[in-house]
Amino acid sequence: MNKQNQLIDIQNSGKPYIIYKSRKGFNLFTNFSKRIVLNNSNIKSFLKKKFKSKKKNTDLFIGFFGYEILNFLIGVKIPKQKNINFPKGIFYKPEKRIKLMNNLKYKADNTYKLNPFIDLYMA
Repeated sequence: MNKQNQLIDIQNSGKPYIIYKSRKGFNLFTNFSKRIVLNNSNIKSFLKKKFKSKKKNTDLFIGFFGYEILNFLIGVKIPKQKNINFPKGIFYKPEKRIKLMNNLKYKADNTYKLNPFIDLYMA
């Protein structure tokens, strides 16, 4: 199966995916097997945990550390923030990686119609 067909299949599957820029192009990660939501009580164990490495190209976690949890780790006190139900940090374990080159050609799909007001607002 070629890269174009793989991308179409992933798009049509509804599965989440993350595209990451690399030196030689892009990496698309999908088929996530684990989801770890970080908070003040589990962050230190997450950082200390040793993950078994099978030398696969998907032996990694993709995610982010939020501002609040980074301050917690370095001992900086910040005023209590309004709760917006956004995670302090979250990481995903992908099981599939597709390498995409910089010269990948794609055609925009114009099936999605956006509200003109939103288009102007976002510009």
